[in-house]
Amino acid sequence: MAWDAQPQKPSSATPSQPFYSTACRRGNEVDPAMIYFTTSAILILTVFAFFLFGAHGSFGRVQWFLRVVVALPLLASGVLHFTRTALLATIVPPFFPHRSLLVLVSGVMELAGAAGLLLPAVTRAASVCLALLMVATFPANVYAANQFVGGLHMPSVPIRTALQVVYIVLLLMAGWGFPRSLRRFEV
Repeated sequence: MAWDAQPQKPSSATPSQPFYSTACRRGNEVDPAMIYFTTSAILILTVFAFFLFGAHGSFGRVQWFLRVVVALPLLASGVLHFTRTALLATIVPPFFPHRSLLVLVSGVMELAGAAGLLLPAVTRAASVCLALLMVATFPANVYAANQFVGGLHMPSVPIRTALQVVYIVLLLMAGWGFPRSLRRFEV
């Protein structure tokens, strides 16, 4: 079920239907605005929490490898934004104007951010900008949840949110390193 600007009545309750907090419901209807707000708040808090843990330290070659690993999906996705613009525009919620243009702009940002991760002079700035881009573009993931896009089934909102949190933390670690206050937990 795609999320429109207007709440939709969920189909009959089945085990495959995602469970959402009662805070996101109006009677029997899921309030999509609450879903967008809640997931965005979780992602924003992830970015703030990363920096709340204090000073960050580099972890050498492993950090460089991490930069490459997190840049590769951005490069692939960035190219996809130009080769499959119309398809990706279908997952942008309809309350955003100029959806194709937003797809192209986010593609440019992903490509620039991926390159920035690999340039030591701008790695930190690129990682923060990419983390914020992942927050800003997340409504498209919410809108596409549990849909088939280009023949691929998109994961549910809770699963996609968890994946996005992990990716944001990896992006920030690629640029800023591991929080020193958590180093006591390193293996």
